[in-house]
Amino acid sequence: MNIEAIKISLLFKDDEDLYEKVVVGAQRQRQIIDSRSLQLEAFQDIEDTEQLEQFEEIDHDIEKPITIAMEELLSGKLEWRHSSDDKESE
Repeated sequence: MNIEAIKISLLFKDDEDLYEKVVVGAQRQRQIIDSRSLQLEAFQDIEDTEQLEQFEEIDHDIEKPITIAMEELLSGKLEWRHSSDDKESE
């Protein structure tokens, strides 16, 4: 496993609030975890071997959700808006 520290300057490059970015990253991580738990629940409901064969193709050596969320955040793939912006538009 290759572990590297994230440079803090990468988080500050857009004059955005660091706390806001951490919260957005944590929320994205929770989304990833929730989607994986749905797959696990489906796996637990298996009753016969034919259904089990469908799950043999699942890759169990996957990245941690925090790693995926931070990569998406640092590469600019995540977009978010404030809930106060939604209320003003109504």
